[in-house]
Amino acid sequence: MIDLHTHTKHSDGSATTEELLKEAEKIGLKILSITDHNSIAAYNDLKDYGTRTLFKGKIITGVEITTIYKGEVIEVLGYNFDIKKMQDLLDKNVLSFEQKQLKEFELIKKHYRKIGVMFDEANIVFNPKVESSRVAFVKEIKKYRENDKFFLYKESLDTDTGFTRNEIFNPKSPLYVDMSSLFPSLEKTIDMIHDADGYAFLAHVYAYSPNISKDLINIIRNYDLDGIECFYTTFTSEQSRYLVDLCIERNMFMCGGSDYHGTRKTNHNIGTGNNNLNIDEVTIANWLN
Repeated sequence: MIDLHTHTKHSDGSATTEELLKEAEKIGLKILSITDHNSIAAYNDLKDYGTRTLFKGKIITGVEITTIYKGEVIEVLGYNFDIKKMQDLLDKNVLSFEQKQLKEFELIKKHYRKIGVMFDEANIVFNPKVESSRVAFVKEIKKYRENDKFFLYKESLDTDTGFTRNEIFNPKSPLYVDMSSLFPSLEKTIDMIHDADGYAFLAHVYAYSPNISKDLINIIRNYDLDGIECFYTTFTSEQSRYLVDLCIERNMFMCGGSDYHGTRKTNHNIGTGNNNLNIDEVTIANWLN
């Protein structure tokens, strides 16, 4: 069993690197990748011999870089890169987690005031070092029934993820906020991973608004991606099968993972996701070696 999509406190996970390794060892994971958002700081922790020995399996260097495609925020997973090269590229091209949260907060606040969304700024409290400004915002605007009219999908009121993917990152929603100033382009993101001698994979295609899955073939045709995340906690078996077949047809690599965030994302258990994951090492054998 493998898990190539996990997060620690170095981005928006609740677990330390040590706690993540202990959990991976506890369930008998064979291969692990720590893919924090725009950060590879966890790999500095692994330089400590005592920390590294907490997990006996193989660790693949990983990162999840936030980018923009046609105005929508998506992510690209990078694997097997040179750590020093990647750190230099991240320092030059990507905002830190804290910088991004603070700038994102200002963009949301400005746009929502412009379109008449009701909120009290004093009630929007979050720690930009470890917490999402979007989550803090949606908690506040959901308090006012007058804001319901702005939601493109009523179910977006039910979960933070729904608000993020279906509203604030979806250009078709009145609540959409243009985040393009905060992230490198998709082309630049893929180039960064390749410049660091790594492989670039499109992350969780079906976790975004439907715009992305509908345009998947165009993304593959027009961008130099090495692979696709075919197995993911919220994917149906049919969705995974389609992506696997697509990778085989297009001679692309495959990967998969739980998107483990510890206590900050429920039913995304390490290795098993919502108990629907059991990814075999054979899935990545053709690029791991």
